[in-house]
Amino acid sequence: MTEIVHTRHGDRSESPAAVFHLTNPKAASWSSLIPAIRERYQVEPVDFSAWVAELESIQNPSSAEVAEKPALKLLPFYRGLVDESDGAMAVPLDVSKAKEASATMRSLGPISAPLMANWLQQWKF
Repeated sequence: MTEIVHTRHGDRSESPAAVFHLTNPKAASWSSLIPAIRERYQVEPVDFSAWVAELESIQNPSSAEVAEKPALKLLPFYRGLVDESDGAMAVPLDVSKAKEASATMRSLGPISAPLMANWLQQWKF
């Protein structure tokens, strides 16, 4: 963000208000991150559509069920992701402006299993 701010400070010819998407330009597959997650938690990966179907099977959830499975609050959103024709689970964002303004953004690699393990430890989730 600092690099982008400094770049914008000196050049506002394009527009006084510009949008920079600060998301990693290199995608990582979930399958590459699952080992780090499984090392910390005793979980088994499931297909996304099966997970949504499981949430949908809970009719009129109680407060306790919603507290236990907060994803129930976002069920319509998750349904929309399952219904996507290409199975995409994220909206593609144009990061070209951010990469142009930031050497760090240009040099980012995809999220790695060691990074995921570090975040899980830091989040204490």
